[in-house]
Amino acid sequence: MKIKIVMDVQNYQIEDVLELDDDKLEPLTEDELRAAVEINIREWANNQIQIAWEVLESEEE
Repeated sequence: MKIKIVMDVQNYQIEDVLELDDDKLEPLTEDELRAAVEINIREWANNQIQIAWEVLESEEE
């Protein structure tokens, strides 16, 4: 199974295609298949996105 992914972040678009092994997907129910696809997309997104942050101003108590 091939899944096309399009992610937009502030007018920047990333496109990719995920390939899932059909042999592993065959025994899955429709709900299990949907969950497997969502998990793979989430993992893909986690690998694409990196966020860095720092405190610029701190309130003293």
